[in-house]
Amino acid sequence: MEYVEFLRARRTLLVFAVLFTIAAIITIVSAHFGSVSTGGDQFTISNTPQAGRSIGTVFAATHIPLGLLLGLASYSAIPFATVLSSSLNKENDGANFVFTKPISRTNLAVRYMAIDGIAIVALFVLACALVSATVAGIGLIGTVYVDEGAPWIVFLGLGSAVMWYGIMQAVTATYRGKGGIIVAWSWAVFGILTFLPGLRLLGPFVLGIVHVLNIFNPIAYLASLVSTSGGFRAGTVLDLPIETRSALSFAIGIACCVIASRIWNRVEV
Repeated sequence: MEYVEFLRARRTLLVFAVLFTIAAIITIVSAHFGSVSTGGDQFTISNTPQAGRSIGTVFAATHIPLGLLLGLASYSAIPFATVLSSSLNKENDGANFVFTKPISRTNLAVRYMAIDGIAIVALFVLACALVSATVAGIGLIGTVYVDEGAPWIVFLGLGSAVMWYGIMQAVTATYRGKGGIIVAWSWAVFGILTFLPGLRLLGPFVLGIVHVLNIFNPIAYLASLVSTSGGFRAGTVLDLPIETRSALSFAIGIACCVIASRIWNRVEV
């Protein structure tokens, strides 16, 4: 049965790989054939190389922290993880067939999640390769330096992907309808929750509730990448160190996966 999920994960990985590759090619081509001209207070980007210096040349003096590149790669795993995050729900329509197999549902759920987890890691590795190829293609590979926060940016990005994946699995595991609709709405819900802490007019009581809800909001863990003197760090609406957020995101995601595998047993044939 897990072969079905393998086919789904492979198909989704292929789609993302094509999209990311196209984006990388467009970026490289734009850097080589586009140009930047500066004059006074004006800064103009053109698609004709005669207009000024090439984009790659302009940014050649820029120092690029490795954390930024790894962050882009790990954060790209988040939308990919959400696409796979209703894999248990997809089997509910065929419960009469799936749940009559001589294998426990918990075991089957673990196999599905293991396949999804491997696919998420594969997507991250692919994204790292494409980001590296893009930077090298532009001619900026020599400007990359290793900043001290780089590993934690990776853990935070992948942890948020696992967290979102686990939450959606737990929410959709027993749902008989299309779980993909719930996953799509989660982007809006989590986005609004991330925005609400800035609205002081809500009052301390409501803001307190919002703060608690944001503990289970993957976007709240990595609202932005903030430039610092030491490189880039992940800004957030949660007042927690990046190490704590990374560990907490993985813990919540794994816990939700365990919950999803358990409650999936309650789906009646």
